[in-house]
Amino acid sequence: MKRLIKSALIVSLSILASRILGLVRDIVIATLFGAGSLTDTFFVAFRIPNLLRRIFAEGAFNSAFVPALKRKLKVSFKEAVIFSSQMLSVLTSLLMITLALGELSSPYIIKVVAPGFKGENFYLAVKLLRELLPYIFLVSLVAFFGGILNSLEHFFAPAFSTALFNLAIILSALFLHKELSIESLSVGVILGGILQLTLQLFFLRKKSFPVKLSISVSEEVVKTLKNTIPGIFGFAVRQFSMLIDTVIASFLKSGTISYLYYANRFVQLPLGMFAIGLSQVLLPRFSAKESSKELSKELSDSITLCSSIIVPSAVGLIAFGMPIVDLVFKHGSFTEEDLKGTYLVLVGYTLGLFFFSLEKIVVNAFYSLEEFKLPVKVSAITLGLNLLLSVFFCFALKLKAFGLALGTSLTSLANLTLLSYYLSKRVGNNLNREIWKKGLKYFVLSIPIAFVAFPFEKFYFTLSSVYTKTALVILVILASGALYFTLLYLTKDEIYKGLFEKEV
Repeated sequence: MKRLIKSALIVSLSILASRILGLVRDIVIATLFGAGSLTDTFFVAFRIPNLLRRIFAEGAFNSAFVPALKRKLKVSFKEAVIFSSQMLSVLTSLLMITLALGELSSPYIIKVVAPGFKGENFYLAVKLLRELLPYIFLVSLVAFFGGILNSLEHFFAPAFSTALFNLAIILSALFLHKELSIESLSVGVILGGILQLTLQLFFLRKKSFPVKLSISVSEEVVKTLKNTIPGIFGFAVRQFSMLIDTVIASFLKSGTISYLYYANRFVQLPLGMFAIGLSQVLLPRFSAKESSKELSKELSDSITLCSSIIVPSAVGLIAFGMPIVDLVFKHGSFTEEDLKGTYLVLVGYTLGLFFFSLEKIVVNAFYSLEEFKLPVKVSAITLGLNLLLSVFFCFALKLKAFGLALGTSLTSLANLTLLSYYLSKRVGNNLNREIWKKGLKYFVLSIPIAFVAFPFEKFYFTLSSVYTKTALVILVILASGALYFTLLYLTKDEIYKGLFEKEV
């Protein structure tokens, strides 16, 4: 447990810098462009490169590549380099084809993703998408090289690289928005991708891992590609479930897509820092386990660590989310209506934060076992559920954007429950029972956070100075964190022991 916590901390602290800059980036976007048709159009266009990045690189490709590379490293460093070079050639070819097809079919993609866009919004979305598509190529290579570094037990560069990406967008928006308007963000995205790739290559060179393009393809490469195919469908299904919200939101009032995006940024802070960061550490660790018993123990520790951080984060976001959204985004063109709309969506997403987080861990366990088809089948089933729930909550119950977020959260619950049930049969442990047991335990320990945070919400909105508001938000967060860790200490929780007590 102690070694797992240390590795996760390295990644989490690196991602923290990225997420802080990510919030600054979103503050800049909200201040300069507000939450309207311009931001809706950019977020729709940018979602496509992000979706393909997750499918080709961080998703299916790396989920098959990293376990295979880890096995090669056990045999020979030289074989691992050759294998990586061959996989790089395949990935590069796929990305070039994807980029060409994407540029040609941009109008049709926008019609599918945002069918509610008409006239000027539609043409601008197509233009932005064509400008942003090269980011797929850059960031997919970033994820590929990051997978190699993670397999070599180097976690800093892959986790920290997003900080450079966010910094590039911030600077581009600040200095180019008057000349380029919303297209200044496209410039920042491409520049950020170049900086990310440069960072990975720098650290890969320090590791003396000379990966390069190769024309040969081994049987192991072919096998890994076969494992990638079901993974592509699995990741595509999960990413398309996120697109469902965008498609439906495009028919709602202007700004709804932006509410979904801004709220998701807050959810992504704990999700990215801890759940995604932990999953980056876990995939190579899971792949190194040689028995079901070892994998079961690693899963148990992972569920405990993730639950102990995500649950109090969720409680805090719901209890004190409105002041946080106000402090971060309510500047310039961001209105009171935007504040309320964003907070409601934040609550909807936060209700599923626990399930989103553990879902990533469970899926990585399947990949470490070279089981790629089952997660695809489960995701396909829950995709249909997501569509039904989103439409029902949004239109039948008239919950609008909040209904979309709530439907996504409940879908994640269903997905996690099914995946955990099938994984339990493979590792000999009742994961669903353990998940609910740990979740309930840390929820009880997190209840005092709500009692600390909630009373200060109304007091926050009586303040007028941004400095006093900032001081109050920081104070509430620090007090809540201190109280939570005190409870961990008093209950002699295993997370506290793993952080502060010496190994025997």
